[in-house]
Amino acid sequence: MNEYAVILDQARASIAAGRTPDWSVLERRVRAVAHQPGAQTDPDRERRALEQLKLLASVQRARARVAAPSPAPPERPVATRRPAALRERPTITGNMNVRRELDAEAFVLRWDAAPDVLEWAVRFSERTGPRGGYVASEERALPGDVTSVVVPLAANALRVHLLGRGRGGKLVRRAVMSPLTPGSWGERWQRRASAA
Repeated sequence: MNEYAVILDQARASIAAGRTPDWSVLERRVRAVAHQPGAQTDPDRERRALEQLKLLASVQRARARVAAPSPAPPERPVATRRPAALRERPTITGNMNVRRELDAEAFVLRWDAAPDVLEWAVRFSERTGPRGGYVASEERALPGDVTSVVVPLAANALRVHLLGRGRGGKLVRRAVMSPLTPGSWGERWQRRASAA
């Protein structure tokens, strides 16, 4: 029986079973075959057996590399930054000046008298979240000589439409203020350009 073939077959069987043979032990066994009693020494057969053993070792290493999952890149620490709270400055748009005042604990909007205004329409719209839309919650009609209104501020942001109408219902004065909250009441208004 060819002793070299037996050693190589054992190496192949180990690789097929998913085990890594001890290559140094197998190489010593191949070299020991020539020194067994009654063995015929054939240096070419020993050299070919050692070459095949090296080839099996490289095949086994290649298979292990392909089968092993590639190491995951090191995880970078993720900064745990909280998103900045959406904070809007109170703004006013329109063709008239409106002032904010605190009267005791009431939030009051005041404006100058306008002789061409016969009636004021005031609409309060409420928004429940920073990205939601405003929903009308209350409307009031005030005589033309009124120059203030109490704003029902609570937890939700408000938008206030103040519309002054003249003869024939023509819009002559207008102001839109938002977002108004108890916390932003004292902040400076940002004035935006008005289309009217």
